[in-house]
Amino acid sequence: METFKQIADVFNWLESTGILAALVALILVVVKQVQPYLKLHIKNKQFNQVVQFALTTVTKFATLEGLSKSDRKKAADKDVADFAAQLGFSWVTPEIVDSIVESAYQQFKKLGYDNHQPETTPEPTAPVQTPASSASPAAQVSTPKSESAAEPASQAPKITEKSDPNA
Repeated sequence: METFKQIADVFNWLESTGILAALVALILVVVKQVQPYLKLHIKNKQFNQVVQFALTTVTKFATLEGLSKSDRKKAADKDVADFAAQLGFSWVTPEIVDSIVESAYQQFKKLGYDNHQPETTPEPTAPVQTPASSASPAAQVSTPKSESAAEPASQAPKITEKSDPNA
């Protein structure tokens, strides 16, 4: 009982001098100041979890050959949204999921893992001949290309070798 009486005496002294009220006020101020930082820190950790899961999901669905690109995106969106819901992240909206998955796909491409090239149709190499132009070989005179029909500037110029008459 002696210990309890000593604790009560200290508590009464702290209360009568105002130190107890000051300590309670200090604790409340610290909690109010630290709480936004902690919330932000927790949300950043949660966001990083969702981003890492999105990159894993994009990698998983990018290797499936039976799905179209839109089906892959829908499946990845659903997978990431389900993951966030399982962890109880109420701040994750479908728009956020969509942007996170798109960002993960862009990172996936930047890392060089995307081996799905867009399908292109080859351009015809032989000129199409009409019956009028095939009748007269002299009528098939090549005309110089205009500037608008010239090759793109990104292609390297083709070097043609002239035959040397002295060789």
